Amino acid sequence: MEEAVQQFTVEEVKQMLFEEQVSGDDAGILIAIAYLESKFKHGIDGDTDPNDKGLWQINPPQFFKGQEPDNMVKNFYAEQGEVLSLDEFTNKVKYDIKYATKFAVHIMDYRRKNPKSYGPDPFDAWTTYKEYIKPNMKNLGATDTLVFKNGLDAEITEAIGYIKNYNNIDFGVTTPTTSSTTTMPPTTTTTMPKDTQIDTTSRSQGVTNMFGQPTVDDFKSKTRAQMIRLLEASVNEQRGKKNLPKISNDVNVDTDFAQLSDDQKTVLDVLRGFYGSD
Repeated sequence: MEEAVQQFTVEEVKQMLFEEQVSGDDAGILIAIAYLESKFKHGIDGDTDPNDKGLWQINPPQFFKGQEPDNMVKNFYAEQGEVLSLDEFTNKVKYDIKYATKFAVHIMDYRRKNPKSYGPDPFDAWTTYKEYIKPNMKNLGATDTLVFKNGLDAEITEAIGYIKNYNNIDFGVTTPTTSSTTTMPPTTTTTMPKDTQIDTTSRSQGVTNMFGQPTVDDFKSKTRAQMIRLLEASVNEQRGKKNLPKISNDVNVDTDFAQLSDDQKTVLDVLRGFYGSD
C-alpha cells in the first residue's frame, strides 16, 4: 500500500464513527481523542512513540506478545474474519482508515465489556484522554472553566468543544484510503438524424408547409373547389398569426379580378399558375 498522509476533517471523522454505529456521546469523546492524538491525520507515526500509528495513534506492539495477538485482537480478528501478522496489522491500522476506525471502536467496546481487566472507563486506553479530556468531562457547561495542562490551552479547548457541540457538527463524506483515478467514458452525444423527407401526412399542407419546404402533393389532381379550400385555409392560417381578418369563403375563379381583395387575388394567381388563366 502506498505510504501517504491523509488529512481528514472533523465532519469526516464523525461520519466514519456514525458508519460504525457509535452513539453520539461516545462519538464526541472519540472525536476529541482523535483531534488530540493526530489532528485528524492518518498514515502517520507518533511523535513520541513511532509505534503509534495513524489517526487513532494505535500502538500494535501493545496488543501483541511477540507475534501472538492478545485476546482483544483475537476477538477483533474473529469479527473481521481474517487473521493478520503483526506487520500486516500495523500496516492496516496506519494506512487503512476504515480498518483503523473499526479497531478504535473495538478497543472502546471490548474494554467496556471487560471492566475487570481494563477498568471502568473504556477511553483510558488513550493517554490524551486520561490527561486532557477526562479532567474536563465535568466541565462541559457553557460557563465552566476548563482544566489546562502542558500549555495545550487551545488544543484542549478545541477538543472539549467537539464534545460540547457534537450535535452541531455536520456529517461528511470520508476520503478513500487509496487514491484511484476513475476513467470516465467519453461523452456520447446523441444526434438525431436530419429530417430529409417531409412527412406530409402529419404536417400542414398549405402552399408551403411549416418547415418551409414545398409540398409534394399534385395539386392539379385536385378539383378547383378543393384547391380553393386548401389555399384559403393556408392564407387564413398566416393571417390569423398576424391578427388579420380571414378572407371571404366565397372566392371562385369566375369572380371579377378587380373586385377581389389582395389576398384573394393572390389565391387566384396561384390557381391560375396551376390551371391556366381562364
